[in-house]
Amino acid sequence: MTISYEKFHLKEVINASGKMTILGVSKVSEAVLAAQRFGGEHFFEMSELSVQTGAFLANLLKVEDAQIVSSASAGIAQSVAALIGKGSLYHAYHPYTEKIEQREIVLPKGHNVDYGTPVEVMVAQGGGQVVEAGYANMCSPEHVEMMISEKTAAILYIKSHHTVQKSMLTVAEAAKVAQRHKVPLIVDAAAEEDLFKYTEAGADLVIYSGAKA
Repeated sequence: MTISYEKFHLKEVINASGKMTILGVSKVSEAVLAAQRFGGEHFFEMSELSVQTGAFLANLLKVEDAQIVSSASAGIAQSVAALIGKGSLYHAYHPYTEKIEQREIVLPKGHNVDYGTPVEVMVAQGGGQVVEAGYANMCSPEHVEMMISEKTAAILYIKSHHTVQKSMLTVAEAAKVAQRHKVPLIVDAAAEEDLFKYTEAGADLVIYSGAKA
C-alpha cells in the first residue's frame, strides 16, 4: 500500500475491466513517467508547445493536423465548436450566439450514450444541438441522411462498447453519407487502438484518449 492510499484512506483495487476511466484508465510506462517529470520541471511557451506537439503527432498519424486536449470528452466539445465556428473570431468570443444557426450534430440514436457523462452534454458544451437519427436498436445510412439539413454542422459517430452494436451503420458508411452531403464526420474512437483506421475510412476528425488508445 502506498502513502497515497493511506493518506486519503483509499482501498486499492484490482483492475480486471481493462482501460476504464472510473478506475484511472491505464498504467503508464517509465518513458511516459520520465516525460511527465521533465514537463513538470521545465517551462515552455504553451502556445508553441501545442503547435509543435500537434505537428509531431500529425506526422506520425499521417494526417493534416493534430491537437492535444485534456480528454476525449473535451475532444468532442472542441471538435463540435470548431466545426460550428469555422475559424470565426466572433464565434470564439460568442460560442453560443444565436447568430450562427448551423449547429446541429446528427448522431445515431443508439450512440447517444452516457459513458460517465452523456454524449449530448459534450456536444452542447461545444455549442451543438444533437439531432438523433434512426432508432435505439438500429440506424442505417438512410436514417442519417434524412436528418441532414441546412443547419447540420457535422455527423458524430461514437465507436464504443457503450453504444448499440447491432444494425448500426459503419464508420465507412457514415463517411460516404457525410461526403455526399459535404458535411464533416467526427468519430469518437476514445478507447480504440488503431490510429489510422478511421481517417482511412473517411472520417474528418478522429478523437482518441491518450491514456486508452
